[in-house]
Amino acid sequence: MELGTVIASILWGTLAVSVVLRLRRPGAEDFRPPITAAKHRLVGSAALYLATPAAVLASQALQVLLYTLSGAGYTFRSWIYWGIVEPARPEVLEPLARAAIAISGPGTLAAVAGGAFLATHLRPGHAAQNLLRLELGRFALTLALGVHPVASIALERGDLWALRTSLNAWHAPAGDAALLAIGVGAALAFWAFRRAGRLRARATPTWDADRAARARLAVAPDDPDALLAHGRAQLGAGDRGAIDTFARALAARPDDPHLALWLGRANLLHGLLEEASTHLRLAGRLVEASDDDDEPLLFAILFHLTEARLALGDPEGAVLTAEAARAARPEDPMALLLVADALVATGRAGEAEDRLRDALEGADARGRRAIERRLASLRRR
Repeated sequence: MELGTVIASILWGTLAVSVVLRLRRPGAEDFRPPITAAKHRLVGSAALYLATPAAVLASQALQVLLYTLSGAGYTFRSWIYWGIVEPARPEVLEPLARAAIAISGPGTLAAVAGGAFLATHLRPGHAAQNLLRLELGRFALTLALGVHPVASIALERGDLWALRTSLNAWHAPAGDAALLAIGVGAALAFWAFRRAGRLRARATPTWDADRAARARLAVAPDDPDALLAHGRAQLGAGDRGAIDTFARALAARPDDPHLALWLGRANLLHGLLEEASTHLRLAGRLVEASDDDDEPLLFAILFHLTEARLALGDPEGAVLTAEAARAARPEDPMALLLVADALVATGRAGEAEDRLRDALEGADARGRRAIERRLASLRRR
């Protein structure tokens, strides 16, 4: 066995054993909700060090089987996440047969990725279970369409190089066209995964909260707390149905300013500005009528009401609302930036710049960075 293979096996084995021990130790994080940060890391490690190598080994085992059945025999070297499976007697294989066996390796990994994504879409479980599937799919896709092609072409060995040379031997430039098609497919696959926000949202704490909420709604359809949790999940996924969900929640508990705020936010997100303003102002009145001095809630209401008034073309009203938001939380840099945006909308960019500069001295590190970025954007106007 080559030294590189031994080193790779030892490194992977050490990491894999550590993951297994973490999964099996008393009191270890399991896959049941909620999905904490520690659980997220553990599930990701299980996908990388346990599930993904198993998928790679399965793809290599398939190639070994196919070479054996073809009568060509095989030679085999593996570095856990990548390996070289080649025919011992390549002369007995036709070019198309050699190409088909070569593509079966990365094809198996791509199929594993597709199956993981499809299972998460069609039969989602808890967030941790979904995360395991999605991470397995992501790693398998990265290996099949990223790492393996680059390594194979660079080393002039392995599946993609064998595919290219075999197809070119059959009918040039079929091999080069196949590599181009794989490259385009890889770009499209990674682009689609990056845009699959709803799929990735199923691996978050919000997904588990939504599952629990939907279970409660099946028993009590007008439970306002369950409707709030379900609506928040819908809003995070960009689902317009969040508006109806929050409206049902507010109808069930009309004196709750939190529900009026979320309904206003949902309307604002989907461009229903008048409705957003109406419900945000309602939320403000409900806060004023209550005995609870909820400063963060009041700030959130005023913040989004300022956004609504700016979008409605009422910059003067937006300035007044933004000033009220800043008074509610004077230490929050977001409030100052909101005031600056409202001032700029009224044509008072110079005043906005002065206010930002005055606030620089007393701001913390986070606030200074935010203020300096906004000042830089004002100078570029």
